Amino acid sequence: MRMHLYELGAVGPLDSFEAESKRSGFTIREVLSTATDGGRLWTPTSVVLGENRVRVLTSEGSLELRPRRLVWTEPNSFRVTGLSRGLAFRRSYLRFKSPEEASRAASIIKQNSSVLEEPWVPVDEFPVQLRLLLSAKYVIALVYVMSVSLGVGLLLLLALGASGNIGLVVGTVVLIVYAGLPLWAMLVKARRTTQGWIRIQGKSITVRSLDWIPVYPETIEWKSPQVIVLRGRGTSYELSFLTSESLTRAITRIRTAHPGVQESLAETYKQDSR
Repeated sequence: MRMHLYELGAVGPLDSFEAESKRSGFTIREVLSTATDGGRLWTPTSVVLGENRVRVLTSEGSLELRPRRLVWTEPNSFRVTGLSRGLAFRRSYLRFKSPEEASRAASIIKQNSSVLEEPWVPVDEFPVQLRLLLSAKYVIALVYVMSVSLGVGLLLLLALGASGNIGLVVGTVVLIVYAGLPLWAMLVKARRTTQGWIRIQGKSITVRSLDWIPVYPETIEWKSPQVIVLRGRGTSYELSFLTSESLTRAITRIRTAHPGVQESLAETYKQDSR
């Protein structure tokens, strides 16, 4: 709901909207409440828009800033960033009751010509079974990490070995851990298939098992109607989709975002299709 307010000293009427803002901080009790029974991440908010300023009023306090950037995150939600009264960069995530209300509020904010707007880009996420494949760049990076780890382990071995037999034993264990852990992690990742997601948002493509990892696709190898190998700069993933239809939708999005991606059929796929 939009209202017009008047404030002493203001050049004109102030526009006010009823919305919600994403909470930026929680107490320990609130964190536990959110995790266990779905505590509120968004809180009711009054958004007051004046001449080159945005004021966000909640039951927990208020935030006033001079907007510099407006980034759409959903059709009815955007993030506004700007300078506070203390000249510190602050941001506020706002969610409105409808896309129309959000559009009207954004239009008022954008009346200041210095505000940069980033449009909303639809996001597609597909559940997959994924497996990290070893690439030359990945192995080179791993060898570098192992070399550094080995050097650190040898230094610790020399330092601890000087203190006697116990120090020598401890130093040997540390050396094994430092040098062997990266190799072990590489072998585990290369052999293990895990449940994950692939997210496509505009030109951004990320793959997630534990963390979101960006992929800059260069080639796609079809292994079956539901399995592909997605290769990028320094990373290669084997992705198994739940259905061939979901894989087709994902490939269409990737082709649109990266028209230069090359595609090929694996030999096993060629044999199966004969």
